[in-house]
Amino acid sequence: MKNLLLSLAMLLSTVSIYAQLTVKPTASNDTYIYVSDQVLYVEQDVNLTENSFDPTTEASIYLRNESQLIQGDGVSGVGDTNTGTGYISVFQESNSDSYDYNYWCSPVGNPNNTGNRAAGLIRLYDSLSVTNATRSLTTNNVNGSSSPLTVSKRWTYKWDIANQNWQPTGGGSSIPPGYGFTMKGTDVTSGGVPETQNQRYDFRGRPNNGDITLPTQTGVPFVDGNVYNFTFAGNPYPSALDLNLVMSDPANSEIDSFRFWDEDRTINSHYYVDNKGGYGTWIPGLTPYADGGNYTQPTFIAYDNAGNPIGGMYGTGADTERLFAPVGQGFMIVANSTGSITIKNSHRAYQKEGSGNYSEFRNQANSLANTVGGGGNLEITPQIRIHTYFGEGTHFRDMLLLFHDSATDGYDSGLDATHPMDGVLAEAYFTIGDAPDDYTNLVIQTVPFTPTKLVPIAFTLEQQTKFSVKAVEEIITPFDNAYLYDSLNDTYKPITGGKEATTLLPAGTYEDRFFIAFRGNFNDDDTIGDFADNVNNTREITNVDVLQNNPSSQLELINPDEHNIKQVLVYDMAGKMVLMRRNVGTIDRISFPTAHVSDGIYLVKVTTEDDLTMDYKVSIFNK
Repeated sequence: MKNLLLSLAMLLSTVSIYAQLTVKPTASNDTYIYVSDQVLYVEQDVNLTENSFDPTTEASIYLRNESQLIQGDGVSGVGDTNTGTGYISVFQESNSDSYDYNYWCSPVGNPNNTGNRAAGLIRLYDSLSVTNATRSLTTNNVNGSSSPLTVSKRWTYKWDIANQNWQPTGGGSSIPPGYGFTMKGTDVTSGGVPETQNQRYDFRGRPNNGDITLPTQTGVPFVDGNVYNFTFAGNPYPSALDLNLVMSDPANSEIDSFRFWDEDRTINSHYYVDNKGGYGTWIPGLTPYADGGNYTQPTFIAYDNAGNPIGGMYGTGADTERLFAPVGQGFMIVANSTGSITIKNSHRAYQKEGSGNYSEFRNQANSLANTVGGGGNLEITPQIRIHTYFGEGTHFRDMLLLFHDSATDGYDSGLDATHPMDGVLAEAYFTIGDAPDDYTNLVIQTVPFTPTKLVPIAFTLEQQTKFSVKAVEEIITPFDNAYLYDSLNDTYKPITGGKEATTLLPAGTYEDRFFIAFRGNFNDDDTIGDFADNVNNTREITNVDVLQNNPSSQLELINPDEHNIKQVLVYDMAGKMVLMRRNVGTIDRISFPTAHVSDGIYLVKVTTEDDLTMDYKVSIFNK
């Protein structure tokens, strides 16, 4: 018989709180804590002793059903040292087969000595039941397998920050706490179709805790000659990580943005030349808890046999929520200066995975969406999302232009993000600076708005190319229309209201010629065209309901027929958007926090992937 340290009443609670936590077996029985669908909070240190009586219950703490472990700053003020030979067990799933990369960061380390220890493939286990697992196998073959869980060492790499280059990890424990690593998935699924493999990994080891510091490096080129300023890091804890808190910490002024890898998972090949992938860019912006922060999708590019980017137009990655990095998520930190960044316990959060919670491990095949936590200012920043389509439309650059009086026309940390500049044959980007030699290229830019403002947008073309610029999303914008202004020809072409500006140009770099403008030349009938009112063709969605749960301060969407919900928008009666959730999906019930919304009547607009819409009125009265 085992000793289960959480009583039934505690299992039903939302939070279990301890000052310190020690878990060790008795003289004759294993002892463990099984945590289900809740957060386990420990203010100081965790001391675990390995169980040895029953091989099915070797771990000291099992975190299951979206449970997470959070630790406070303790006596030391920076997180006390975890100790002992025991370990926790926490699951994470990945949507990838043997051909697809994911970026990881281990939430645990080796349970030897004391404190945070190095990790590696040795910390991955094959889950056999809710408590029982066996250590995963490794292979030098190119493909991994799910039964038994076998990971290919051929594709596991970490990043040499000082020299800005990849290093193989091998199968041991060579990955320092907080550092990211690459790993491909298991088995082989059909090529040419969306990826269906969703491998579960059981991370087992001592939970990481306290301050974890990583260096940043700038100005060192990668082998392809480009300077990326990468620090390959990730979420080092067995809980969610609030990236807004990481970036806004005064100790982390070196951070420009976060980059997330994605790739075309329909391609079944290990050869670089066959694969397509790229990095999406995320920053918190001004209202991260209202809109999930500001994210631009990755542009997929091609690579040569050595893994260097080459020309090509190959599609775009998923639009994924990034504010709360889930357990195990790896990412690149883009640095704006050489120094160091520190990830802390104060950056941790209890946030379940799901697009409705702004927390997704890439785009999982099956994603939960339960809102727990969050908060802050729910007033969304005015913005337009601009897509530039190149060639025949097989590739586009996703860019975001936002407007706020607190921004400047220069670089603003947290409001602007540097550009990946990885679209080799054709690229679009914002520029800031006084002269071309001093320009900084941006993929996300925030500026103060005036009706006469001209926002520089530049294009680089390796060959003659036809491209189109279009605003695909407009949120509470302070203008009626936006235009692509060509200063050479003095023409204004509309890009909002469903219109796009198409241009054919020879090869070259076009800076200081094109601008995003907000007041066109209305004497030029040929360029302005007919701005007819857009008619919103609204059709009924059956069997969907929206309710306001005032005692719980949350808005609840009930979707028993599992319609694929594209977005949920909430407006006050003055027409201002106060809440937005994108990519809600087909879940049958989801809730959104409304504790920070003023009392009053609100309009809720629900839109499906088929562009069916339905409007609801709710009364929010937070008790």
